[in-house]
Amino acid sequence: MLVFGIDIPLVEVLLVVGFIMFILLVEALVVIGMLMNQMNKMKQVIQLQQKMSDTLLTLKKAETEYLDKLKKR
Repeated sequence: MLVFGIDIPLVEVLLVVGFIMFILLVEALVVIGMLMNQMNKMKQVIQLQQKMSDTLLTLKKAETEYLDKLKKR
């Protein structure tokens, strides 16, 4: 196989292309792993935020009930 006028064996070209593809595959797997980890962290943050908002709503409801009791006295 001639590349820029230099004779390069096809086997070596295939090995280099295969090596580059392997490196890209490993990099893609690392990126996907990091994305999955980040998604799990975001899911936990969303659950904690939901729990916090439920707690705040419960506190607000208790506060309004207490103030209503004080107004009735």
